[in-house]
Amino acid sequence: MGDAVEALFISTSSEDNTTCSVQDLRTGTDLMRYKGGGCAQHHSLDMIHLNYVMAANSAKPLLHVWPINKQEQMAGLRFVVPGKVNALALTPDGNFLVAAIQENIYLWHMNSGRMLNTLSKHYQAITCLRFTDNGEHFISGGKDGAVLVWDLTFSAAPLDTGGGKDSTEPLYSFNDHGLAVTDLYSGIGGIRSYLYTVSLDRCCKVYDLCGGVLLLSVVFPVALHSVIVNKMETKVYVGSGDGKVFVFHMENAPRMKEYHLEEEEIQAFVGHTPGKAITCLALNLSASTLVSGGEDNQVCVWDVGSRQLIKSLSQKGSVTNLRIRLLSPAIFLPEHKQPQLFADSLKRMISPPDENDGIELFMEEDDSSGRKTPELDYTLSYPGTDEEIILKLIASMSTGKNKENEDEDEEVEAEAESEAIDGESAAEDGDSEVEEVESEAEGMETATKEAESEESDAEDTPGSPQTNDVNVQKLLAENARLKEESKRMFEIMFKYIASDAAVQGEIAEKPKRKKARQT
Repeated sequence: MGDAVEALFISTSSEDNTTCSVQDLRTGTDLMRYKGGGCAQHHSLDMIHLNYVMAANSAKPLLHVWPINKQEQMAGLRFVVPGKVNALALTPDGNFLVAAIQENIYLWHMNSGRMLNTLSKHYQAITCLRFTDNGEHFISGGKDGAVLVWDLTFSAAPLDTGGGKDSTEPLYSFNDHGLAVTDLYSGIGGIRSYLYTVSLDRCCKVYDLCGGVLLLSVVFPVALHSVIVNKMETKVYVGSGDGKVFVFHMENAPRMKEYHLEEEEIQAFVGHTPGKAITCLALNLSASTLVSGGEDNQVCVWDVGSRQLIKSLSQKGSVTNLRIRLLSPAIFLPEHKQPQLFADSLKRMISPPDENDGIELFMEEDDSSGRKTPELDYTLSYPGTDEEIILKLIASMSTGKNKENEDEDEEVEAEAESEAIDGESAAEDGDSEVEEVESEAEGMETATKEAESEESDAEDTPGSPQTNDVNVQKLLAENARLKEESKRMFEIMFKYIASDAAVQGEIAEKPKRKKARQT
């Protein structure tokens, strides 16, 4: 990107064969000319990444698409739309297209060409469309003075919310302008950004999209036709109907909601023909250069700091669109190949949903069991503060193991090595577990018999005093406890033998008994 330049894309209403021309903003050198698309409609020039240029015909229901390094349009694809396009906008990733035809908004998926939906909430023709910087929402303005904010997700896939409520209703509906909305600009931050709109009613309004409220309304002396804001959103530039570009400083914004600017306090860029409207504005990446185009067939390049005219570029018709992009001149070379982004032409009717529509996900690991939550042993003490204990629990959740001491680590490693060498299955582990349970049960039976024999010996011992009844009662209680424990162990064995493989696996996964520490 060492040879990157700021390229200026210009479209005019001239009747010659050139629809859009590209020039180096600094030197004025011609880089490319796109031909065969007629006159480009106002607010209808956009780019798909740095691969394609798209423009709407101002007289026919056609969209023209050029590879960025070719003068001729794409062959084999015709982008015919239901009517003449008043404005269009593309998402930043180039996947979705919205186009305004009269008072309706049409939404397409670009890769497949499917028409997803039509939106009809304006009462008069739509004049401008723009997406937010993240592409999740888009804004429309019309001659009815309404500014509507739409959610792309609900617009592309309308849902039945029940209760008769339409999910394709706009997120916000601003009706503060009294005349036609001529241009709008959305700042940085998606739905949390500021929205700037201008209208023929001489007002520039600032909205907060996060709360959907009007923050400020600045009234200028003349009608407004275009607006642009620098990246820091400290300066607002508006193109007026008398050939001047006014600048308004947001860092000195008044505390009142509506503010009237007087002519003597307005800072203006003067250089266009008086009485001719400024139809479009653009700023370079550093916001140090302002470019304006108007109905006087002139494109003026200004220095922002001094408001001095750097140069003027004459055109063959009134300027309809201006775009500035940072790119390398090498992309205009013929050997620069473009990716194939279009599978089919744009459909003219809404495509029904397909049952195969969706995204297929491939899981590399079996996560059906999910993350295991460690169980606390309340018979043990956990020294340390609450924060330290919580950190230990989080660490044990991430590893799936609760390491108590080094002896347990050695036992786990030994078990892992033995499983890797022997290749024992979970069923074999279950059988060993059953053997352990049986051995324990046999041990308990032996202890029961010993207790009974001791009791009988105590009863048969000659000369034993009657005061030994207390010891006998203890032995009887111990005998009863051992019998209950033996009964419980036999129930466990019976349950294991009679259960299915799932229960066997569950028993096999129980932790083994700890071996006594050898001293």
